[in-house]
Amino acid sequence: MRSAIIAAMLLLLAGCTPAAPKPAPAGPPPSADLISLSPAITETVALLGAESRLKGRSDWCNEPASVRALAAFGTSLTPALERIASANPARLLIDGSLGNQRDQLEALAPVEVLPWLTVEEVMESTRRIGRLVDRGEAAEQLAERFRPWLRPLPAQTHAVLLLIGDDGPETGTFWFVKEGSLHGAMLRAAGWRNAVAEPVATPSLSAEALLRLDPEAIVVLVAKPDSDADRSRLQEAFARFDGLRAIRAHRLALLADPNILSTGPSLLSTEAKLAALLKPWEAP
Repeated sequence: MRSAIIAAMLLLLAGCTPAAPKPAPAGPPPSADLISLSPAITETVALLGAESRLKGRSDWCNEPASVRALAAFGTSLTPALERIASANPARLLIDGSLGNQRDQLEALAPVEVLPWLTVEEVMESTRRIGRLVDRGEAAEQLAERFRPWLRPLPAQTHAVLLLIGDDGPETGTFWFVKEGSLHGAMLRAAGWRNAVAEPVATPSLSAEALLRLDPEAIVVLVAKPDSDADRSRLQEAFARFDGLRAIRAHRLALLADPNILSTGPSLLSTEAKLAALLKPWEAP
């Protein structure tokens, strides 16, 4: 489980280098069948009211719950090529992550590459999905919901360390949300700056590095249902880090949601939850 969380974090939050863009082919007719190999793209298609256009999904597409009834075709990194060929889709939808199998997929069906790393890319790709599924107006409205994430922060803002997963005190490795990622933009939209503002290759801290960083506040993101028991265990696990000002000031919190690592539209509701959690800590 831990390796899966780390792999998901690296893929979704650390920022994969996008594949070189190619000219997009003409859009399919409104009745065409699509296969989405990206959870964020699948979620977006469904939210735009075009779930009926989906003939299949990736192995990791779980939102909304109704898409789980669709056939799974691997991922853009490890696609089930034979099953995709048998399904004969009108178009394949993938994101632009490094390592996607675009060339192999293009031998099976037209491929629409939708970059999904930055807020600007998410907004533009959402609009492109809207054009593909004949939901342009709904896509424009959804894209504009991300526009506040582009606003710069005021000069004086508090800093928070967003950690991924709650096993850092046990393993001694603390994975965090990287500045420049979509979740990093979510943090800015919530009104706080990232405690690790400089570019980093690998978004992790040792216990010693965490103590040196000494963030004002720490929020731990976990992809599971919220529970009082998990919050209590988190407080106990961090008790030995009482030298941190975040611990002394009681600014350690758990933000739990099964979709918290999503990069789809559900991240908008995560931002609202994060902002509400951080609000009581804004006073000096």
